[in-house]
Amino acid sequence: MMIFVTLLTRDLLMTNEERDRAMDFVIESLGDLTVSSQKQEVRLEKLTQSQEDVEHRLDRYERILKLMLRAGRRERRIRREQENVHHRRYRGLLESQAHTDSRLDALVDIVRQRMNGR
Repeated sequence: MMIFVTLLTRDLLMTNEERDRAMDFVIESLGDLTVSSQKQEVRLEKLTQSQEDVEHRLDRYERILKLMLRAGRRERRIRREQENVHHRRYRGLLESQAHTDSRLDALVDIVRQRMNGR
C-alpha cells in the first residue's frame, strides 16, 4: 500500500514548469475555442442575413406572381366580354345580311316579272 501512495503522490505533484506548460496549453486551447466561436457567430450572422434576404426576395416574387395572376384573370375577363360583343355584332350582321338578301331577292323577282310582262 505504501508503494501506491508514493506513486499517487508523485503523479499529483507537478513541477512549476509542467504546471506552466499545462496552463499555457489550457489558455491556448481556450483562445482557439474563443476565436472559433467568434468565427461561427460571424458565419451565423451572415447566414441569418442571407436567409432574411432570400425571404424578402421570395415575398417579392410572390407579390409579383399574384399581380401577374390577377392581370391574367382580368385580361381573360376582358377578352371574353369583347368576344361576346363581337359575337353579338356578327350575329346582327348575319341577320341584317339575310334580311338584305331576302329584300334583294324580292326586288329581282319584281324586275323579272316586269321584264317578262313587257
